[in-house]
Amino acid sequence: MVGCAVALGAAVLLGRGAETTTGGPVPPIDGIPCEREALSTHHHAHLELRSGGVSLKVPANIGINTSMRCFYWLHTHDDSGVIHIEAPAPRSFTLGQLFDIWGQPLSTTRAAELGSAGGPALHVFVDGQPVSGDPRTIQLTPHQQIVIEAGPSTPPPTFTFPDGL
Repeated sequence: MVGCAVALGAAVLLGRGAETTTGGPVPPIDGIPCEREALSTHHHAHLELRSGGVSLKVPANIGINTSMRCFYWLHTHDDSGVIHIEAPAPRSFTLGQLFDIWGQPLSTTRAAELGSAGGPALHVFVDGQPVSGDPRTIQLTPHQQIVIEAGPSTPPPTFTFPDGL
């Protein structure tokens, strides 16, 4: 029984994208490995989470495992909401994959700390236009602006990408 508790505790502590207990490679998430940075395909999108018109921080270092010095092909470097999409070859990625790497829920009623399972639907905008359906399926494209809002729907803010992104 103690062995089960230790194994369960180790699994909880490891979380997604963490170093394995044997020091082996970091497991892939949704088929996306954690590797050294690959810049063959390199572009950026922006994610903003809002609650009642107030912006919430998207954390820095989503998809970056500092102990293993690896990056998932979808990651953040800072809390600006800029998503770095860096892969060794062209490929499509979705917002759902980013949330899986982050280890946070994403559905029509929940996005990380926004909303609640079974609660009212969130408002989702892509490039200023409302989007219906499953937000997990939103394809991440260069300089795309994604806003997910809980509470009254307000016109989404625009984001200006810094020079060089």
